[in-house]
Amino acid sequence: MNIAETIYQHVKIMPAAKALEVLQFIAFIETKNNAFENEKSANDLLEFIQNLPVHNKRRDMEINQAFQALRDEWQ
Repeated sequence: MNIAETIYQHVKIMPAAKALEVLQFIAFIETKNNAFENEKSANDLLEFIQNLPVHNKRRDMEINQAFQALRDEWQ
C-alpha cells in the first residue's frame, strides 16, 4: 500500500467534516511557500514516512496515536 492509499484508508472512515478538513490541509500544503520549510520539518516528514504502517508492523491504536500527536502539533 502506498502513501496515497494509506491516507485514503484513514480518510474514508472519517466523518465528512473531518475528511473536508484533511482536504483543506492538503490544499494548504500545495499552496504553501517552500521558503518557510526548514531542515527539521523535512526530517520529521522522513521519520513519519519511515514509520508508516507496512506489513502490519504497527497496530491501529499506535497509528491513531501517531496521527493524533501530529494533529495536536498542527493546532
